[in-house]
Amino acid sequence: MKICSVILSAGKGSRMKSGIPKPFHKIAGIRMIDWVINANYSINPNKIVIVSSNKQDFEEYTNISEVIVQKKPCGTGDALKYTKNLLENFKGIVIISYADTPFVNQATLKKLISSIKNKNDIAITGFKKETLNSYGKIILSNKKKPTKILEEKKKNNKIKLCNGGIMAFNSNVLFGLIEKIKPNNLTNEFYLTEVVEIAANQDMKIDLININEQEIIGVNDRFDLLKAENLAQDRLKTFLINKGVTLLDPNTTYFSYDNIIEKDVVIHPNVVIGNNVKIKSNSEVFSFSHLEDCIINKNSKIGPFARIRGGSKVGENSKIGNFVELKNSKLENEVKINHLSYIGDTNIGAKTNIGAGTITCNYDGFKKNKTTIGYDTFIGSNSTLIAPIKIGNKATIAAGSVITENVPEKALSIGRNRQITKKNRSLKIKN
Repeated sequence: MKICSVILSAGKGSRMKSGIPKPFHKIAGIRMIDWVINANYSINPNKIVIVSSNKQDFEEYTNISEVIVQKKPCGTGDALKYTKNLLENFKGIVIISYADTPFVNQATLKKLISSIKNKNDIAITGFKKETLNSYGKIILSNKKKPTKILEEKKKNNKIKLCNGGIMAFNSNVLFGLIEKIKPNNLTNEFYLTEVVEIAANQDMKIDLININEQEIIGVNDRFDLLKAENLAQDRLKTFLINKGVTLLDPNTTYFSYDNIIEKDVVIHPNVVIGNNVKIKSNSEVFSFSHLEDCIINKNSKIGPFARIRGGSKVGENSKIGNFVELKNSKLENEVKINHLSYIGDTNIGAKTNIGAGTITCNYDGFKKNKTTIGYDTFIGSNSTLIAPIKIGNKATIAAGSVITENVPEKALSIGRNRQITKKNRSLKIKN
């Protein structure tokens, strides 16, 4: 059977108190809706449909999905009505998930698919919760089949079985059920949950899939966003530890959704690993370092207080020390930059040593320029390299130099004025 994933994202999100659409707020470095899309992609759907209140906001998603506009948000049932023209000829399974419920997983989606393939008309998700809560409640028949979902406005725990929200339908019954939804007396909105009672009254086959509550944690405000972030971080850290990564203080380290960190890497406290970072085995990242969009190769030491970004690549057995920033730079193996340097738009050959306080001046006010430094080269402390410039293999740059011209192989380059000392001419400080 064909599969269509519908992601509902038409809520106003006013409780976020933000100019950013709610599904675009990030969790572990990527948007909430991207979590949901990735989960749905994992089941290889034939079609993905996003229902939004503003198509312009979702313009970048039109290459991977159909974007439908719900002109006036009026409930989840109403949102699905807007997909009718697109899906009325679709034959297969329609899965409904939500852009602000980021943690649905592949296993649950597969169970929903299997349920419909096994001749059920509807499959819903649910979980048991003993404590007070305001989740919708699932009512079961004597035969333990769902007959109704009650929308709860007040917290209670009289009914333990809670609605998970995520559903699947046989497309043959979907729109017939939706058309029969009546507006809620209090809100005047059309709730998708009403289809369960409608279907039960028609003796349709309704299946219940048990899930973990964490899967359906919804994000409605900044506090929910914080909870979701903490949950995502816990998942990522658990995964890394099980993979053989050492986290000296998990509570103060931050990771992103797409990080690739190999075994025997050691991460010290107060480290931020942003998007698109790969750290290979036996490397170590010291405290207060911030990495994003970079590759750290084997046996390298980073930090403390290092900043690496912009597509940078650090070779094996290299050392990037305290208060060093790399931007869009490629370092070969065994490069050392131990202290207080900015290296931007630079290629550095193997076994080169960059002295403390070295600055590559890569921007001339109009464009970025490249610096190329050969292998086994020594750059003395407090040197300034004015790009574009090339420094040859095994060259030496004297400390305190300002280098404006290319330096050939094995040359010593000194770019500073001769020291002048005048006796008995020091300034006296008046008290």
